Amino acid sequence: MTTQTTAQAPARVRLTQLTRGQTARLDSADFKDDSAAHLTAMGLRPSCQLRVCKAGQPCIVHVDGHAGGCRIALSRDLAASLYVLPH
Repeated sequence: MTTQTTAQAPARVRLTQLTRGQTARLDSADFKDDSAAHLTAMGLRPSCQLRVCKAGQPCIVHVDGHAGGCRIALSRDLAASLYVLPH
């Protein structure tokens, strides 16, 4: 008899649900304005790796990327529009 196990995918949550030090991968965003182009230019792209440096208002995240990445401060509303897959 064999037992099959299926790896369950991590649940998608809003960025605002993470606490300081948690890491995640950006899954999608639900922007209500033209913020997408601005954030994409700063490295916040689908599948990018994030680490929460400060939760709350503002939410500060480190975005992994070229040259070591960068930190971005996001308003609570903007952070709530980002969906991530926690590690």
